[in-house]
Amino acid sequence: MHGLIQELKDNNQDFEFYPTSKEMIKPIYESLKYHRVNNILDIGCGTCNFKKWVKEFEKEDIEAREREFCLYEDNYFVIEKSKILLEKLDKDTIVLGTDFHGTTLIDKKVSCIFCNPPYSEYEHWTNRIIWEGNCEYIYLVIPERWKENQKILKTIEQTKSNYEILGSFDFLNAERQARAKVDIVCITKPYSRYSEDNPAFDAWFDETFKMRDNIERSDYYTEKEKQESVRKKLLVAGNNKAECLVNLYQEEQKDLYKHFTAISELDADTLESIGIYKEAVKKSLQEKIKNLKILYWKIVFENLEQITDRLTWDSRNKLLNKFTGCNQVDFTFDNIYALIIWVIKNANGYYNDQIVTLYKELSHIENVKPYKSNQKVFEHEQWRFKNDRYYRKSDFQESGVHYTLDYRVIYKTYNLVKEYSTGSTELEERNVRRKIGDFCTIANNLGFEVGLIGIPSMFGEKETVLLKNGKTLFEYRIYKNRNMHINFNMEFAKALNVEVSRLLGWIRCKEDIAKEFTPEMAEGAEKYFKANKQVLLDNGLKLIGTVQSLEGGV
Repeated sequence: MHGLIQELKDNNQDFEFYPTSKEMIKPIYESLKYHRVNNILDIGCGTCNFKKWVKEFEKEDIEAREREFCLYEDNYFVIEKSKILLEKLDKDTIVLGTDFHGTTLIDKKVSCIFCNPPYSEYEHWTNRIIWEGNCEYIYLVIPERWKENQKILKTIEQTKSNYEILGSFDFLNAERQARAKVDIVCITKPYSRYSEDNPAFDAWFDETFKMRDNIERSDYYTEKEKQESVRKKLLVAGNNKAECLVNLYQEEQKDLYKHFTAISELDADTLESIGIYKEAVKKSLQEKIKNLKILYWKIVFENLEQITDRLTWDSRNKLLNKFTGCNQVDFTFDNIYALIIWVIKNANGYYNDQIVTLYKELSHIENVKPYKSNQKVFEHEQWRFKNDRYYRKSDFQESGVHYTLDYRVIYKTYNLVKEYSTGSTELEERNVRRKIGDFCTIANNLGFEVGLIGIPSMFGEKETVLLKNGKTLFEYRIYKNRNMHINFNMEFAKALNVEVSRLLGWIRCKEDIAKEFTPEMAEGAEKYFKANKQVLLDNGLKLIGTVQSLEGGV
């Protein structure tokens, strides 16, 4: 920890970083575990001590396990300013912002907010979180003198919230020692997670735009036209796409606020006489703010095709589904930087996971050959397995036996064939294209550049997938019994076996290939060790010019 603190200081990224101790988190955990918390926003997350200690308490808590209690049922969101700490976050942590002062809270709907704020600014942070936090529970680690702070007490009263002091602590024995004495405070807001209402947004709107209450909604948003307009402007941006996008977004946001501010300054009686009411304007602004962010984040994702094109269909969907949370993230340059780091971390994990998943899907008893060291075990057990019509894991997959896939395999699946109530069947072309596309994605990631892809139109028809050099990557046929017979290029089969064996820890070095693989599969296969491509951080950041803009200073 001392080395990390020194690194932060040397790079002017300390920002009063005092990690929360395990003892401070304990009363928060005891309070939280009786609430059904689906997601959490950790503001100023640092090294995510909050998440670490809560997870540890969960493991030790027998009652929580019996109740199948899981604090992070959906997502763990954070706001963190330090780029050094951002790059140390794990891939499951979703960054919603990088600067507390530049991040809106009213549109970030979560179950709970946790914050250990910088104590030189604790009053401002506390007031803003209570006032704007779109959540039910707020847990704060703040100086014990807060109890005499009239502004904070007034904010609690105005928001109709309740508070409870869960305990008092100090940092004398913390990871970074200090004399500060703090209270752990729980704020409960009048909020329903099951309602679409946003009290925090309502309070902010009422404070910013003085309008009368009524219910009327009128809104339209020409998204496609705006997307096309932004894309055209982006064409001339060159390597500074991120900077260009942020500038365009800020201009649109300023215009949006200017227009709505102008509306609020008009005579209320005149507005109401023509059917324009406060509630309609409020909902319209809220929707436009959300849609504006969605528009720009979609364009960012479009420019990451060099990362997303290397994902299989399932992996891409998983990443895109996670990315949908971006409509909560403020569109700033630093947030683009943080989000691309997040995408790269997740994508690299998927690149490894998806090749292993495909390998195991193909791992039926008739498709495999055991390692030399597993021959006796393989023969002794005889490896009986059930000939189910549909794919299921066979016993040997779960037994610890190490093996290689043959270059000729039978892929057992059910979703490549469409069956009608009349009993007739035909190929499910969409799923066939997805599965063949997955094979091609894996091949490209292993260094085999795919060219022409043949898709069959009938059962039993032989089709071929070619490489760009004209050689065959694989041939295949699909039958009515839902089996796909595949004949892989031997070099691709070698690469697939080497990389999956390495990722699963079955081989540790190139020399293990000759020791364990059959001679036919081992010959020349050592060149595929660590062939599965990964995205380097700098290369990923260059896709929309974040590296160049950072160096030049946005």
